[in-house]
Amino acid sequence: MVIDQTLIDFLRPDARQPGSLYTQLARSLTQAIDEGLVAEGDFILPQRDLAEALGVSRVTVRKALQGLVAEGLLSQRQGAGTLVTRAAKQSIHKNLAVLNSFTEDMVARGLEPASSWLARVTVQASPKEAMALNLSPGSLVSRLTRIRYANATPMAYEIATVPGTILPDALQVGDSLYRALEAQGAGPLRALQTMTATNADPAIAKALQIAAQDAVLYIERQGFNLANSPVEYTRSWYRGDLYDFVTELKVTELKATELKATELKLTELD
Repeated sequence: MVIDQTLIDFLRPDARQPGSLYTQLARSLTQAIDEGLVAEGDFILPQRDLAEALGVSRVTVRKALQGLVAEGLLSQRQGAGTLVTRAAKQSIHKNLAVLNSFTEDMVARGLEPASSWLARVTVQASPKEAMALNLSPGSLVSRLTRIRYANATPMAYEIATVPGTILPDALQVGDSLYRALEAQGAGPLRALQTMTATNADPAIAKALQIAAQDAVLYIERQGFNLANSPVEYTRSWYRGDLYDFVTELKVTELKATELKATELKLTELD
């Protein structure tokens, strides 16, 4: 791969920035692949040459490349060097205007959803859970902690909590929480959701197979049934490099009417 100075400057990690040098380099190289600055089929400079050009150690370069090899972005061939084997992973775009489960969302996209259960327990609600679910202190809840996958790639770390009056046994939940809620006649019909950009702590990072302090999207959601009672409180950490949230914005009905009236007047003037 021929690297010009502009690309070298783009890839060069900065010790003054958060995150280890090899994490910064891996992230920059992934972005370079994603944006076409480095094309599929290109060879990466030998580790010694790349380290010298970037002003970092060979250990830093080796660790960065090993991470991308593990992700499948690069491959290393004996005697040939390191090759860009495919374009960077494409983000999944989630429409915030639609209330559906992770399972339904992935299936609709032709992806294979899966979950790895970390815990399914029935316990006393924490103060925050009790407040979100409008429960009395000491009420029982089913708390479900899992990693969510799409095509075997970890996408989100999730803690979902449901009142024990709806799900008295956490083991009632199989592949889909929403299906379990619907079976109890408690499927959510609307939800309130807040989203915050944050950095992954070591436990979240390990679960999502990313580096500690990498960007994640933290989401809190309260789901409500037909009687407007909360039936779920879910906290999720989504990988910021693989998941995008989108929403459609519209002018208000009054504003739209005013715009149409203005267009009509302009037409009459013509």
